[in-house]
Amino acid sequence: MAAEAPVAVRLLLLVLLPLLAAVLYGRGQHYDSTLLDFKSARNPVTVLLPHQAGDWQRQAEVRLFGKDNLYEYINGHAEYFLGAGFRSLVVAEYRLPTDTRPSVVADVYDMGEAINAFGVLMEEMGPTGQSVDIGETGLQSQRSLGFTSGPYYVKLAAFADHLPLSTLAQTINKALFKTAGPAQGRISWQGLFPDLGTVTSSRFIKENYQGWSFLQRVVERSFIRADGTVIRAFSVSGTAEQMAAVQQALLTFMRQEENKVTDTQVDGMRILQITDRYEGDWILLPVNKGWLGVFHPLDSLLQQQLKAFMSSHG
Repeated sequence: MAAEAPVAVRLLLLVLLPLLAAVLYGRGQHYDSTLLDFKSARNPVTVLLPHQAGDWQRQAEVRLFGKDNLYEYINGHAEYFLGAGFRSLVVAEYRLPTDTRPSVVADVYDMGEAINAFGVLMEEMGPTGQSVDIGETGLQSQRSLGFTSGPYYVKLAAFADHLPLSTLAQTINKALFKTAGPAQGRISWQGLFPDLGTVTSSRFIKENYQGWSFLQRVVERSFIRADGTVIRAFSVSGTAEQMAAVQQALLTFMRQEENKVTDTQVDGMRILQITDRYEGDWILLPVNKGWLGVFHPLDSLLQQQLKAFMSSHG
């Protein structure tokens, strides 16, 4: 027969067990907010990725990734998202009634700020995507659809051609709009650029635009006029303090390069007209929460286009 544990050992266990229980309870009260309770009716996943979207039905498994484990989902590309402001990612699969298995994967990236979400969309789909009217900016290719809604970047990846992705995308966008709200900030093409002609290309430059360290997170768009003239424009936005710093840095740089800058008032608009040894004559003007640059001289047509834009976006 086994010998009984010494009295001292039994007493020690009686003391340690309640302490251990108290420690475990205390840790339980400080849970990681990125670990979601999937049984809760207030679970944010049920808002970001609805159970039903037209004929689309969400599958049971929903996955959440944070900064620490994003590499598990997009190994090799996680660093790009982390550097672009990534906060969290929600992933779910959807299927149609005729499917025996999921046919679409929906990714919802919280990028922290609208400009970050916009930049990721342009980086991933900008060169090849066709414009669609979903979210602030939507782009679609043969088997994928991406759009932004406030700080969120959404990507739908299909396993077959010609699936009705827009139905699913519109439903998710409505849910995100309610979640993000106007306070989070929203970015659309209409708010960034005037109508300067037919759009030929769009891109997002994270830093050192034109080699200028003071211009970061810039959106650039190229247009072609009816006469065949190509115009390139850029938009940068931020707080009043940030934009004041951009102006000061730009003016300092232009003085150092001995480029001429003329601060003018045209049709009630403040326009900096710049004679640049490298870019030629171009203009820069303050717009709502940012600056708009146009690499083209201020002719009568451009003046008219800017006036129309500033009347609604200035």
